[in-house]
Amino acid sequence: MKDTKPKPQVKTGIMNRLRDKMVIIIVIVVIAFLGTIIFDWGMNYLGMNRGSITEMGAVNGEEITFKEFDNLYQQQIEQLREQNKGRDIDDAKADELKEQIWNTLVTEKLLDQEINRLGLKVTDQEILDWVYNRPEQLPDQIKRFFIDSTGQFNYDFYRQALTMKEKEVKLFWNQVEQLLKTYLVRDKLQSVLMSSYIVSDGELLQKFKDDYIKAGFDYVLLDLNSVIDTTLNNVSEEEMRKYYDEHKDEFKQEEVVRFKYVIFSDAQTADDTAYVKNILTKEIDILKTLTVEDSSLIREVNVSSSVPFNGEFQKLNTISNNVAAFLFKAEKDDVSDVIIDPDGYKVIKFLDKKDGEESFFEAAQVLFRVDADSVSAKKKANDVIARLRKGENVNELAVQLSEDESAKQNSGNLGWITKGKLTGEYSEIENAILKGKAGDVIGPVRTSFGYHVIKIKQKSNTEFKFAEVRMEVKTTVKTREQVKKKAFDFYSDIERGLNIDSVAKKLNVVVQTTNDIPKESFIPGAGQNKNLLDFAFQNPVNSVYVPVKVTGGLGVYQIVGKIPEGYKNYDSIKMVMVKPKVIIQKKYAVLQQIANDLKSKIQNNDINSLKIIAPNYVYGTVDSMTFIKPNPQIGSDFAVNNAVFYNTGIGQVSEPIKGARGYYIIKLNSLSPFNEQEFLAKYKDIRSPLVQERSQYAYRDWFNYQMKNAKIVDNRDKLQFY
Repeated sequence: MKDTKPKPQVKTGIMNRLRDKMVIIIVIVVIAFLGTIIFDWGMNYLGMNRGSITEMGAVNGEEITFKEFDNLYQQQIEQLREQNKGRDIDDAKADELKEQIWNTLVTEKLLDQEINRLGLKVTDQEILDWVYNRPEQLPDQIKRFFIDSTGQFNYDFYRQALTMKEKEVKLFWNQVEQLLKTYLVRDKLQSVLMSSYIVSDGELLQKFKDDYIKAGFDYVLLDLNSVIDTTLNNVSEEEMRKYYDEHKDEFKQEEVVRFKYVIFSDAQTADDTAYVKNILTKEIDILKTLTVEDSSLIREVNVSSSVPFNGEFQKLNTISNNVAAFLFKAEKDDVSDVIIDPDGYKVIKFLDKKDGEESFFEAAQVLFRVDADSVSAKKKANDVIARLRKGENVNELAVQLSEDESAKQNSGNLGWITKGKLTGEYSEIENAILKGKAGDVIGPVRTSFGYHVIKIKQKSNTEFKFAEVRMEVKTTVKTREQVKKKAFDFYSDIERGLNIDSVAKKLNVVVQTTNDIPKESFIPGAGQNKNLLDFAFQNPVNSVYVPVKVTGGLGVYQIVGKIPEGYKNYDSIKMVMVKPKVIIQKKYAVLQQIANDLKSKIQNNDINSLKIIAPNYVYGTVDSMTFIKPNPQIGSDFAVNNAVFYNTGIGQVSEPIKGARGYYIIKLNSLSPFNEQEFLAKYKDIRSPLVQERSQYAYRDWFNYQMKNAKIVDNRDKLQFY
């Protein structure tokens, strides 16, 4: 028998590869049919204070642990840092991640609970069959470990890995087994859910008819807007009351709540900025002593900066104006003061420079907007041109005179221009700059933004190599604690009966009021916060909720109004809701009489014969339309479609049809017959997307039902994510 035992060097290679990938394999858990991957992530980034809370939350009594939540969060943070080349994410993205992770964990619990309830299992034989007989169908998360240098799945490498007995390899296959069980059991759940929706032959036949039966017809539309009788606007109290009583379902009122709330912002403060500047000021002295040659400078940058060390020469269009200004004046190993840029605070150490092949132009502009008086704007532009040619500073004039909103921040600087940077209307400005030289004044150039006057400040092909320690100003723990104290002090004052407006006025914070909010809706600032909504509908007016984490800080919400389920109060809506409906009802009544009269006057079964006596209405011809794709001039009007395809014979003129826009009269000219052979030929093509659509409905309906009826405990509001 041929010896199939792996050679030692091959075996070692496999082991090394698997060992290198082991951490990734161990952490992969897949919600298969949702396409969601859950990683085993770390914890400390959140820095949460549990206080007396013993669990993150629970779904139907099953706990969501701190470790589950925080592990997921940390790994996602690390992945994003890698994608962003070491940069941290901002608070908004962090909040978004936390919400996504919470929703994923809740979904995971619901899926597992349903699988257990149904008793769905995966046998060892099913796993072995997949691993040994269908490896090419394995999930990509596994297959990628057996891809060779040509990008192909290496069956020999795969089979060798199956025979290995080392501890690490066994651990690898154990994790693969768990992963495949997750896939298979959730596939089974998907099948169970899909089986609850059966697509019948009758539905397929109706779908075929809606898609392929075509109709052609003439029509006249008596549009509601054609009724110009202003006396119809005179609506009596009796008419409004009668309409309200007869159409109460149109005025249903679900239970709603209204809040007053205050947001205590956790935005960066002057102290946070000073903290960063202080750190970077110390960094200046550190950078002066370090060099690239012994890697000490590289290590310092990679440890201290939010972006990793870049040892390449960089072109001017990748460097900010402030950094470039320092580099042009610097000598080798000079270190800058703290530089403030839109992407952060930074300290730069100049390392080297060289002449590159591409030239760049540094330019600045003064902009005058063109409103009603373009002559005045052009005169201002020409005056600035004259002043620039006499030697005045373009940046100072931009700050003083430019009507560009950003000029106060950027002093009119356009940065370093090279071919392709400016597009659209600005391409003309770019072309003029690229043809110019340092000191040239260009303009005025007219765009939709106004008249531009551009000064070329300098031209250079220099490329720079430098070390950069960059830090973004972030809200510190100290600032967050101050915000927390303010929010809880405010909450305490309101809870003990003080007026929210009065307390807010003393603190110089803004009180906002929400609209009426129904159950399972979004709350301004707090989003779809189930705990806050439950609190609102279970407690009386004036109750105040404990400070809750919201976008941009902490929010304090007080219930200031509640309306029970029922019907909207007649007196509060009669003028804004009932009266307009009565007027429309009257217009329909008028049009119905006119339509009945016009139908009797149609000559020779030709609707267009009405044009002579009623030219003010809309006439049209539809050559070919289907039920599912109505004529764009008519739109999706069920009453018209129903009359065309089901209630009117070919060659017949319909009775007046009450549609969404008014009354229609149609004459059906053609209706294609049902073709059984075509239906059978298209049977599979119709069935496949319909089954897929129904399966999506199955999961959606199941999930919505589970979410609505699940007992979900969410303690995130009681934790401080700082």
